[in-house]
Amino acid sequence: MDPYSPVPPPPSPPPAERPWWRRPGFVVMGVLVVFAGGLLLFGDPSGAPRAGVGDPKESGRPEVSVSPSAAASTGAPSAPSTPAGPPQLVGKVLKEAREAAAGAGYGVVTHDASDRDDEQWDANGWEVCFQTAAGQRDGGRPVLDLGVVRVGSPCPAADGEKVTWPAMPGVAGATLVRAGEMLEGIGVKKVRPESVYTDVTLPADPSAWLVCFQDPAPGEEIENPQYATAYLKLAPPDAACPAEPYARLRPEPTP
Repeated sequence: MDPYSPVPPPPSPPPAERPWWRRPGFVVMGVLVVFAGGLLLFGDPSGAPRAGVGDPKESGRPEVSVSPSAAASTGAPSAPSTPAGPPQLVGKVLKEAREAAAGAGYGVVTHDASDRDDEQWDANGWEVCFQTAAGQRDGGRPVLDLGVVRVGSPCPAADGEKVTWPAMPGVAGATLVRAGEMLEGIGVKKVRPESVYTDVTLPADPSAWLVCFQDPAPGEEIENPQYATAYLKLAPPDAACPAEPYARLRPEPTP
């Protein structure tokens, strides 16, 4: 080795390794993390809604549309409906009238329309003569006040007045058939014919016999005529009426 030959320079040291936070890959990743964090905190600068916050489709939750009909079916209490108008109940049997009123949204109270003030225990035995509005009860439900009389009774001229019952017609001189028609006209359906003569038997068909006497008397008021009975004393068509009932047509022979 030549002592005077130049000494080669020492080898250069290897470049120092950069810290991890200054490496290019980590710098780019850091920028992306910061950007993504800004989107999460402040939203998309374009104004679009962030996924999972305001958009039900992006968040995976089903989108529900509530219509007025759906809202009405949720069971929320609604205001009670007002009936269109009261049903006409005059002339109906009380039981039928109550059912018709209930079907139309009305309640019912009743009272005797005559001057007797009887209780209405049997709804099938009373008939409506008058109806008036009676305000509201039972939580605002409208109520009708019905003035009623017993079935078969005429209505009084005004609510609370005395019932005017029919008068017994005079049937003396008429045949049994004609008398029955006249009595049925006032509601009397029960007729009991008898022979006016004690010595004459009433035939099986006395329709052609004539009425001599009657009970009730002509002009007498017949209360509840559907339950009344008319008693008629009859004479044969070829015989005259006696002066009084229970006479003999053929006087007994003198001894």
